[in-house]
Amino acid sequence: MKKPDAIILAREALLPALGLVSKAVERRSTIPVLANVLLAVDAAAGTLTITGSDLDCEMRATLSCQAGKDEAFTLPSAILHDAVRKMPEGAEIALLAEKDFATLSAGRSRFRIQVLPATDFPTMDAGSLSHSFELDAGLVERMLDTVSFAISSEETRYYLNGIYWHAGEALNAVATDGHRLAKFAAPLPDGAAGMPAIIIPRRTVGLIRQLIGDKGAVKGGAVKISLSDLKIRVETSQGTLLSKLIDGSYPDYQRVIPAGNANHFTVEREALSKAVDRVATVFSARGSAVKFAFAAGASLTLTTNNPDAGSANDEVTIEHGEGNSVEIGFNGRYCLDLLNAAESERLVFSLGDPGSPTLIQPETDDELKPLFVLMPMRV
Repeated sequence: MKKPDAIILAREALLPALGLVSKAVERRSTIPVLANVLLAVDAAAGTLTITGSDLDCEMRATLSCQAGKDEAFTLPSAILHDAVRKMPEGAEIALLAEKDFATLSAGRSRFRIQVLPATDFPTMDAGSLSHSFELDAGLVERMLDTVSFAISSEETRYYLNGIYWHAGEALNAVATDGHRLAKFAAPLPDGAAGMPAIIIPRRTVGLIRQLIGDKGAVKGGAVKISLSDLKIRVETSQGTLLSKLIDGSYPDYQRVIPAGNANHFTVEREALSKAVDRVATVFSARGSAVKFAFAAGASLTLTTNNPDAGSANDEVTIEHGEGNSVEIGFNGRYCLDLLNAAESERLVFSLGDPGSPTLIQPETDDELKPLFVLMPMRV
């Protein structure tokens, strides 16, 4: 028999909520309570809200429960999630919190887990969020997935460690690490005009993707975004993420997007990706330079050489070419990342001389199409 003060939950609702919230939990913190999740019961509403935090990001999920009183306490995130995961499918779970321990039970399974007080758990204040708008979940997914590969991991240029969102005629998402750049422009939603330009940290980008799920799978398909120059809040049917933003000035990325490259070559994206992957077989740990030889109206030849392992070359048909033949070097690994993010069946490479940046765009008439820039390297 369940004790009258126990919180009664369905495993199928509790498990995904814990899985989502646990993504925001700080696993290596010296502050013990940050390894915990906060569980807060609203008995009148019949809800349990679970919160995880690392002091920079806070994730919340709310689910239905049966409870006789309002209460709040914290439990270790990893242990709680693992215990619930190992319980039988379809189980009804009872959670009874006492002073120092909580009892988690379902059927014949019973766990006694140490409690830390809710008053020790830090909560984030969103402050005043000046702008709010909604985007389709699938569109947010495309924006993040198209540009996130180009986020820098160089700590000294911390302002590049995220995605730059700013509004003009479109809502623009940009990422660059100085060697490659990716930009995705989406139609400007109602409420986004005049929003501050913000830099969303890499970790927050990953958490937003967790909120959306694969293929923009959140129920209802809408993502509500509220932001200021300091914080961003993202809400879906699965939960709510509140995060600090990177405090810094993003460089004028427009200066590195070439506008006058006169040589244009159209290639099939998947064929090129497979060819680059094949020559990557002989890449060394120290280098992954590939020579791209564009022959107008003919083919694109890829060549790479590793003095310690050998060499490789491959060839891809050029679907359409304008201008002069060009030989240029690219980082093969960077090129693969770009090709995986580009989505389009065909890509247009717009090149200048071998020492200039290359502009790469999908072959489409859409004004809001994504664009990519690759810096050349010596081969």
